[in-house]
Amino acid sequence: MDIQTRKLRLIEAFLKIKDNSILDKMEELLRSKPMTNPKPEVDKFVGIWSKDEAEEIKKVIAEGCEQINEEDW
Repeated sequence: MDIQTRKLRLIEAFLKIKDNSILDKMEELLRSKPMTNPKPEVDKFVGIWSKDEAEEIKKVIAEGCEQINEEDW
């Protein structure tokens, strides 16, 4: 699940809260730690290929890597 979807689900759940003590705890949590968002290394590569480039890579992999050689092994 991508981060935007996670945020929306969190907001939806937040809007349903009726208990003030839960809201107090959430406010305390949000104030207590700096909000940082370190990105995993793999996120650097998201979106660097166009759709056409990604399809070409899939094609190359399918043609070159997903072949069974009955004579091998």
